[in-house]
Amino acid sequence: MTAGNPPMKPGPSGGLPILGQLSNVARIAVLGTLGLSVAAMALDFGLHADETVVFLVAAAAILGLAWVVGLSTERLGSLTGPQVGGILNATFGNIAELIIAFFALQAGLIDVVKASLTGSVIGNLLLVLGASVLVGGLRHGTQTFSPKIAGSNAALLVVAVIGLFVPAVFAFTTSESTQGTRTEESVLVAVALIVGYVLSLIYQFTHASETLGGHGEPTGHGGPAWTTRISIVVLLMAAALLTVLSEILVGAIDGFIESFGLTPFFVGVVLIPTIGNLAEHLVAVQLAAKDKMEFAMAVSFGSSLQVALFVAPVLVLLGAFLGQPMDLVFTPLEVTAVAAAVGISALIALDGESNWLEGALLVIVYVILAVSFFEFV
Repeated sequence: MTAGNPPMKPGPSGGLPILGQLSNVARIAVLGTLGLSVAAMALDFGLHADETVVFLVAAAAILGLAWVVGLSTERLGSLTGPQVGGILNATFGNIAELIIAFFALQAGLIDVVKASLTGSVIGNLLLVLGASVLVGGLRHGTQTFSPKIAGSNAALLVVAVIGLFVPAVFAFTTSESTQGTRTEESVLVAVALIVGYVLSLIYQFTHASETLGGHGEPTGHGGPAWTTRISIVVLLMAAALLTVLSEILVGAIDGFIESFGLTPFFVGVVLIPTIGNLAEHLVAVQLAAKDKMEFAMAVSFGSSLQVALFVAPVLVLLGAFLGQPMDLVFTPLEVTAVAAAVGISALIALDGESNWLEGALLVIVYVILAVSFFEFV
C-alpha cells in the first residue's frame, strides 16, 4: 500500500467511493453533469434535435466536466506533491478550451478558434480578475498582496503576449506578408512559444515561492478523499466525455449562431472561452472572497499564460498537421483589446493592493469590449 493511497471506505452513495467522498453539493453536481452529458449525446446522435438545443445542453455539460477535471486534478496534486501538481495544473488547466478549439479547427472554423484565444486572454485579465477584485474588495475592503509575485506573473504574461502577436505586427507593417509567409512565421513562433512554455514550467518549479505555480492551495472544490487511482480514472473519464461533447458542441455551432443572430467571431471571443473556463473562473472569485488575492491573481495570469504559451502554439501546429493552416495574425481590434487588458491588469498587479472600484472598472472594460465584439463582423 502506498502512502498516497489510503484504504477507501464505502461512502453514503451506495458504496461508490467516487461519489461517497464528495459533499452533497458536489455529488449533485457530478450526477447532474453525467445526466447532461448523456442528454447531449442522445439529442445529437439519437434524436437529431435542433442544433440550438444540442449546443446549449452540450455547453452545460462541458461546464460541469471542466469542474470535474479541476476536482480530480486538485486531488492528484495534493497526493503527488506541488511539482507534479504544477504539471497537472499546467496541462489540464485549459483542457476543455483546447479540445473545443481542436474540433473547431478540424471543422475549418479558424476564425472562431483564433477569436477564442484572444477572448480567453481578455476574459481572464478583465472579467475574471475584475470579478475577483470586485468581490474581494466588497468583502474585505482594500486587499494587499505581494507586488513581487504578482509583478513576476504579469511580466511573464507581457512577454508571452508580445511573442504571440509578432506575426500580427509583421502583417500590419509590411506589404510583403502573404498567407503562406504568415503561416510559416506563425509555425516558427509557435515552436518558440512552446519552448518558452517549457522554460516557464522549469522556472515555476524552481521558484515556486515567486510564482505561486503549483502552490497546492485549495481551490474551493472541497477536495474529496480520493486515491490516486480513482483520481486518474475520474480525470480520464471526464477528458473522454469532454472530447465527445466538444465535437457535438462544434457541430451545432452553425445552428446556434443562426438562431440567435450572432457572428462566429462573437461566439469565439466570448462564448467559447466562457464555456471552457467558467469553472476555473469561479475558483479565482472564491479565492478572492477568502482574502487570498495572490492566489486569485495566479489563477488569472496563469490561465492567460497557458493560452499564450501552450494552447495557441499547439493549435497552430495541429492546424498545419490537419491541413487547416492557422496563423497568428489577429485583427487590429483583438490586438488592441489584448494589449489594453494586459496593460491594465499589470498596473493593478504592480502596486500591491486592490479595491472593489478597480475590479468594477475591469469588468466594465470587459463589457465595453464584448459589446464591440458583438458589433464586429
